Amino acid sequence: MKKFLGFFVSVLLTSSLFGCNFPSGTVQNNTSAPAVGTSVALTLAVFTQTAQPMPIASPTLEQLASPTAEQPTATSTITATRTYTPTHSGPTVTMTMTLPPSATPIPKPGSIAGAISGYPYGSQPSLVIVAFGQSPPYYYSYMITNPGSTSYSMSSDYLIPGQFQVVAYDDSGRSGGCPSLVTVKSEQTVTCDITDWGSSYPPKPSAVPNP
Repeated sequence: MKKFLGFFVSVLLTSSLFGCNFPSGTVQNNTSAPAVGTSVALTLAVFTQTAQPMPIASPTLEQLASPTAEQPTATSTITATRTYTPTHSGPTVTMTMTLPPSATPIPKPGSIAGAISGYPYGSQPSLVIVAFGQSPPYYYSYMITNPGSTSYSMSSDYLIPGQFQVVAYDDSGRSGGCPSLVTVKSEQTVTCDITDWGSSYPPKPSAVPNP
């Protein structure tokens, strides 16, 4: 900028000198030397004032902090998000486990006892006495008496509570028994007298030995 001003001043001074030395035959400028000097001085003053830097105001903290139209600021947008938590409004389900039924324990057995009489085939031999259960699983129990015995007492794990038919067999397969069914009770003794030899009875089971 200083070089430019110096150059401009030099041009003006040269022009002024040329103006003063023009020959008489040319058109003379009516402007006097003092006027030219004044014009040059004013021109220099104007350029001097123009060439001076314009003061720039430094921004203050308030200006930096305050938004302006030339300085748009970002706008924060807060969006509310609804959180959905599922709830169970129906009946509460409770898991239960049902164990399979255990085996029904077998009740304690009872016993059968009675008299033996009326054998019609001579002297009474050894007899095999069988008690047939009348309900499933149709257990049966047996015992063998001594020859000529007039009584018997039968106790066995198979004499569980229930109805039984009692039948006596000799070694020839002839049979006699109690006139009716008897009911066995747990840990009790029921009486059944073998006196009927003329009725029909079931045959002796094959697994039961001869007396």
